[in-house]
Amino acid sequence: AGAPAGSGHRHACAECGKTYATSSNLSRHKQTHRSLDSQLARKCPTCGKAYVSMPALAMHVLTHNLRHKCGVCGKAFSRPWLLQGHMRSHTGEKPFGCAHCGKAFADRSNLRAHMQTHSAFKHYRCRQCDKSFALKSYLHKHCEAACVKGAEPPPPPPAGPAS
Repeated sequence: AGAPAGSGHRHACAECGKTYATSSNLSRHKQTHRSLDSQLARKCPTCGKAYVSMPALAMHVLTHNLRHKCGVCGKAFSRPWLLQGHMRSHTGEKPFGCAHCGKAFADRSNLRAHMQTHSAFKHYRCRQCDKSFALKSYLHKHCEAACVKGAEPPPPPPAGPAS
């Protein structure tokens, strides 16, 4: 992969030929060519787990420093926001509300998944009653409880034409 005309010098990886705009980006990329048993791999000083990149090792090391402890159950976390999210399992707080129907969720990712239920695209159809669902998990719940108990959910729909 070459650089577009007039874009300046590119830094190429000697192992795979991939190019980068900066030497630091190339350096970061080169770490991906290390094997976990090479001398260049970095090991966690606490548990010895090997990583090919320093950023990955740095994120792992944080898991050994669990300074944020739940006062209710004792579970510990490396980051205060992880503890904050966990605390909602004890308090029942659900600060993320759906603007369409008002249903509330303890974490943003569950709200995002729920928002798909308001989409016009409901790709998961029950073979027993023909009802459609936006989320595969909702179809599974329907098949297990609301429609025909124990009915096998259908396979995912075929991919539509690419646009």
